[in-house]
Amino acid sequence: MLPQEQLTDDLSLPFMRTMMSLYFTNEVTPYAGQDEAKTLPPMEALVLGMMCLTQTYNSQHVNNLLYRKYRMFSSRECGIFAEVGILGLVARGYLRPASKKAEQAICERNERVWGLGNVPFVVTAKGARRIGYLVANLRGGLYKDVVKELQAESRAAAKGWRADVRA
Repeated sequence: MLPQEQLTDDLSLPFMRTMMSLYFTNEVTPYAGQDEAKTLPPMEALVLGMMCLTQTYNSQHVNNLLYRKYRMFSSRECGIFAEVGILGLVARGYLRPASKKAEQAICERNERVWGLGNVPFVVTAKGARRIGYLVANLRGGLYKDVVKELQAESRAAAKGWRADVRA
């Protein structure tokens, strides 16, 4: 990563590095990035990237980050963004509920209220490989090490959630 003073001079550099590592992993052609954008649309990319970069693998914590830390949207919009983004990632096979109880919590959620509640998720191997270039680029690690780390971090976070539920 570049020294801090270089980042503030040109803010387009971190943006370009981020986008390149997300959407241009193959040869550059007139259609480059279309397949990547279909497999990981921008909303899902933001949610998965935020989860992996902040080690936040819980739907309620994602919602709280959006609302309290980043102050991006209203409370309701944060719930919508987190729920739609996470469920999109689950549908694509990039995340999965951390346990049977987590799966049950998703199925039993109140559909009249946006947000998934307090549900942990685990990054799948497919999800770790898909977001791995971005995380490796921003963390400054090797891709293959980051893929393993992301899966291990999410599993460890899920174990902590299970302990909280039983107590």
